[in-house]
Amino acid sequence: MLLLLLSPLCSLYFFIQARSSGLKSLPWVLLGALTGPLLLPLFHNHKRMALKKALGHGVVWFRP
Repeated sequence: MLLLLLSPLCSLYFFIQARSSGLKSLPWVLLGALTGPLLLPLFHNHKRMALKKALGHGVVWFRP
């Protein structure tokens, strides 16, 4: 029951975060609706890998 209540909120959260970080938002919205907050570690890892791919592997970067 709790997962059904959190699914729309997680979809909205992943939509906003994907748009702000430059990722495709539709796959993250659908996955967020299906899995809810369990997707959060995968999303943060994907965002970090996309940033590393965009900047290069030898670059030192800091994001608080």
